[in-house]
Amino acid sequence: MKLKSTLLGLAIALAFTMPIDAAQYTVPEGQPPVPGADASIPDNAYQNYRYGEALNANASAIILARKHIYEMLDKQVEENKRSIEEAERWKKAHDKSMDISSHESTVILLHEGEHRAKMTVPIVVTRSFYKEAHKKNEVSSFAAESSVVAGLVSSSESFVDDAAYKSAKQKGAFNYPGITKGYWSITDTYSSENTPLMMAAVTFDKQPNHNYMAILGHKNHPITDKIERTMANFVIPSLQPIDDVDRTSDAVTWGNVTYRLPKGMQLQSEMKEGPHAEGRVYVGPDMRLVVTRGPIQRKDHPMVAYPKRVFKDLIYRSSKLLLQNVPIQSAMVLNNGIPTYIMDQYNPGKLSRILHLIQDDEYSYVMVLTYKDDKAKYNHLKLRNMMEYLDFKNAKELRSKTEKNKEISKKDI
Repeated sequence: MKLKSTLLGLAIALAFTMPIDAAQYTVPEGQPPVPGADASIPDNAYQNYRYGEALNANASAIILARKHIYEMLDKQVEENKRSIEEAERWKKAHDKSMDISSHESTVILLHEGEHRAKMTVPIVVTRSFYKEAHKKNEVSSFAAESSVVAGLVSSSESFVDDAAYKSAKQKGAFNYPGITKGYWSITDTYSSENTPLMMAAVTFDKQPNHNYMAILGHKNHPITDKIERTMANFVIPSLQPIDDVDRTSDAVTWGNVTYRLPKGMQLQSEMKEGPHAEGRVYVGPDMRLVVTRGPIQRKDHPMVAYPKRVFKDLIYRSSKLLLQNVPIQSAMVLNNGIPTYIMDQYNPGKLSRILHLIQDDEYSYVMVLTYKDDKAKYNHLKLRNMMEYLDFKNAKELRSKTEKNKEISKKDI
């Protein structure tokens, strides 16, 4: 959805200079402007998982990792354990893999009962935590990396009545299309730590009786400019209800996993290769979806296994699953707290592809949607919304396994 508006008091001054699709906000009379709002950033910037060329990982860690890999490969060449050609191929593969992973984002989806919304945040998630509070009819999904924590909370109760919002020294209200009510707040410390948090509570036009809150914090970071800029220009614009997925797609269950099939597509064939590998092929007007599953090859935590699969199976082996010479956007996707990995090769006006890697406790799945942009029944963003959306029959069991060793501490949230 388009989120166009202008900062209170600046509307006239900016009317002739601001980008048409700038991510800006109107605020009620007497309210402060939304901190961090930047008129030069488009309101749909979140739609590109890479957020332009923003680096969503620790730059120094990437440099050190690259140096270590290069030194290791060069040493192997010197010891005749690897050819020069093979070493160069590994270097190129590692460079491409690190570029993809260091620019990836995290997508958080909630879709249980009346909890139906999503958000996107530019962090490379390494830990996750999902929580239910039945008394409040509330669910929350959190993601974190070394210095950042982000989350989406859904509740039938108003967050404006929450003690955290009431006690915040910096807070205000905002408006823009698609949202009936919007509030923001910033706290300098959280849980007695120097962890500034910015929160945005919203009520969608399409869900007038429900409330959502996006949370973003930087641990041990005394300056809040970065979280303000990220929240105002990327996270808040990305907040959206996901009720439309039922209108544009059908739910298809295969074993433990339920995925979405764009309406208009039909099952063309089923295939089986050996006792364990099998697949399904769906076709529709200028669209083709192939879903395959096989035994899990790597027992690592999914957030570790996905990057390994990307490197070894797709990048290093130059897999035909990826379109050649088409940019790759990637994101870790948390469907009700369960991590999967999506790669988006959007090629405007041309052949495009979305690839989704999925792993439960029994199978490893690969979903590949290939379509002709501008000719398929649905546009790129609607197709990606369908591809992101997954259900798991044993969701609670999967969450308990994935969170066991990588759980966010209570202080993080």
